[in-house]
Amino acid sequence: MKILKKIGSILFCLLPCLLAFAIQMLVTFIGVFLKIIVFVSQNTFQISNLSDPQFLIQLVQDSQFLAGLSAIYAVIAAIVLGFWYWKRFVPKRQPKRKISSIITPQMLIGLIFLMLGMQYISTYLVMLVSVINPAWYDTYQELMEGIGFGNITFILVLYSVLIAPISEEIIFRGITLKYATKAMPFFLANIFQAFLFGIFHGNVVQGTYAFVTGMFCGYVCLKGGSLYLSILFHMLFNIWGTFAPDFLSYSGNSLLLHIVIFAIAVCFTLAGVFLYQKGIDKRTPILDTYNE
Repeated sequence: MKILKKIGSILFCLLPCLLAFAIQMLVTFIGVFLKIIVFVSQNTFQISNLSDPQFLIQLVQDSQFLAGLSAIYAVIAAIVLGFWYWKRFVPKRQPKRKISSIITPQMLIGLIFLMLGMQYISTYLVMLVSVINPAWYDTYQELMEGIGFGNITFILVLYSVLIAPISEEIIFRGITLKYATKAMPFFLANIFQAFLFGIFHGNVVQGTYAFVTGMFCGYVCLKGGSLYLSILFHMLFNIWGTFAPDFLSYSGNSLLLHIVIFAIAVCFTLAGVFLYQKGIDKRTPILDTYNE
């Protein structure tokens, strides 16, 4: 009976991810349907082309349209799952904590160092995956270009920097991780939510670095005692990924230089963890498990 109950608790942890996926599919279906309706109303002479799958694919593969769908999905997911998180996990009778009791300057510096280190480590993870199977990287590149990362727009920035971090942190470091820590030890719970976070991205390249980054988001959230902290870390990570100039990434053939850059990235990551932990220790004591 205890084993069945434990399995049930673990399976229940899948619900937030499944609900988010269902919302994503519903928004995509409705969005594509409306786009086809509008297109047909304006181009009645092309109705016969709708039977051609290739024509339909070309019709919906518009970067602005896809970025808009992503933003709409993320907003709806943040509202729906945010309500779940608020209803189930946010204390209603405790006074709100001050900003100084959530984050200190030392913690913020630690998050910046951690973000910088993880950016370069993620880059090398992508390079490793592309070497293992170039087709995976090609798929990733096509996806990024389709969404519009080759031509950054306001909608894309809004989604990447603000909406997605809030939505994804609520889903994975909020509800999923919160339930997972009740069903298994912290280390396994963190791996579990990060694994789901990686799968949710739908391709091997993104899934790989999302898994690793997700583990650090889980660490930031649990050790810092607040979901706000992992949202902030996620935002910083996406800001750098969206706006960092090309000259800050080395794509040459010098193995030695790549090793040096990777070593520096690891040092930045370790320094970030150290500073973040030291900042937590100097902060006003809070509960061991996050409650916001």
